[in-house]
Amino acid sequence: MPHSALTGSRLSRRAVLRLSALLAVGSVLAACAPAAEPTPTPAPAKPAAQPTPTPAAAKPAQPAQPTPTPAAQPKPVAKVPVKGKFQVYLIDDYHPDHNAHVKKTIEEFAKAQGWPIEISPVAAFLAGADIYQKLLAVVQAGDPPDLMIHGLSVRQLHQLGIGEPVDDIVKDLVNTYGKVMPGSEASLFHEGKWWGVPFYGRTGGYWARRDVFAKHGIDIDKDLETWDQVREACLKVSDPANKMWGWGMTVNRSGDGESLVWNIIWHWGGALTDESGQIVTLYSPETVAGIKWLAEVYLDKKWEKMLPPGVNSWTDPSNNEAFLAGTIAFTSNAGTLYAKAVFDKVPFWQEIKVLPVPYGPIRKRFQGASSNNFYLFKGVKNRDAAVALIQHMMSPEQQRPLWKVSQGYVIPPFRKMWDDPIVREDENNRRFEPIAWTEPPFRGVAHRGPLSAAADAVSRDNVATDMMGQILKGKPVEQAVKEAHDRCVKIFKEFGLKGE
Repeated sequence: MPHSALTGSRLSRRAVLRLSALLAVGSVLAACAPAAEPTPTPAPAKPAAQPTPTPAAAKPAQPAQPTPTPAAQPKPVAKVPVKGKFQVYLIDDYHPDHNAHVKKTIEEFAKAQGWPIEISPVAAFLAGADIYQKLLAVVQAGDPPDLMIHGLSVRQLHQLGIGEPVDDIVKDLVNTYGKVMPGSEASLFHEGKWWGVPFYGRTGGYWARRDVFAKHGIDIDKDLETWDQVREACLKVSDPANKMWGWGMTVNRSGDGESLVWNIIWHWGGALTDESGQIVTLYSPETVAGIKWLAEVYLDKKWEKMLPPGVNSWTDPSNNEAFLAGTIAFTSNAGTLYAKAVFDKVPFWQEIKVLPVPYGPIRKRFQGASSNNFYLFKGVKNRDAAVALIQHMMSPEQQRPLWKVSQGYVIPPFRKMWDDPIVREDENNRRFEPIAWTEPPFRGVAHRGPLSAAADAVSRDNVATDMMGQILKGKPVEQAVKEAHDRCVKIFKEFGLKGE
């Protein structure tokens, strides 16, 4: 594997001090709170001390019933002892039934093993949060969780020296279930090692109400190909008097907002960095043009009719709630939106379709798939038990109920699992399959450079939506883009990169 852009970089004294100041934080528990004010970018700290490692043991789709699917009964397995409580940090995803199912699966396995267990929820959207500093603190205190399930940046974990390689686990799964989804491999395989185990892939992208658009003569698969077409179509289907708004997307500080702003930047030809990943290139004519187009949506009276009330104060759950209430026709979201509609038997669930990202002026598509994963940390006390739980949860007996509970959201992260009838029956899974297996995988915010902790920090710090917030308050687009660019340069320099 080529060296990361971070390899060999020296961190500034200021960067080390900024992170070190955060090490006294307490619990890892977090909530998906409303957007906060911008916070300084946390930069890498001194790596955690290396503790003594613990040896490791080698028919058409139908909506699910509105009660949690019972976890499959675990097969008899050898008992694996634990020291003290088995601690799990578990992502609190935007699908409560999914969360309840995963939690129950873990609890049932722990009960069968005779383990005392403690499961702590961690917010799904981490922008502005100090989760990496909290993890660094518990590792340095000698009390890491035995297992974490989330979508963390392994480059951040590796930079801090708190991640634990999991090559043995991933290799066993690959031998059984086939190739790992390209986006997951790009995220989790770093400097020749696996630092996370894919648990489940996640659908996501743009979701449309086929029936709403069809009433106006709009074919969602032919007439929503470009961003200009999407904007015009969303205006056409909007009917505020009957509580239907076409454009169900915010640029407020949120995961969905960040996704929208970056998608516009990329599809107009802008990017955070050059190919080296060292130089910030955000301030460009292409970025300015894309952001001017997006700003028009929220500032030009022409488009006002298609915007839901209060859209510029939405947080991550807001568009989910509006879509499931039947008041918006088009939005960007993870597949939790669709899975929840299926699970709750929302009347129009069969009309919800996932679409590829629309084209911008450069006529290219930038899109990929991610996964939520299992992570181990330095000094883990119960590695053998964590491996046993991972193997259990990756078995077909446990994956199939998860695919049902989270139909159209959870997809297999391993190639051979896609042959299962449960996966193939759902139309949105089939629509998303080419995106999930795109080669080479799209690198997200790091585009055009390699994945890096600095690019992750730009995303986590909400640079894009903070920029849009300033524009909506009246700041000229070009000035706001330049200020966002300068902020990114500062972040990159704090991670030991050139920046400019």
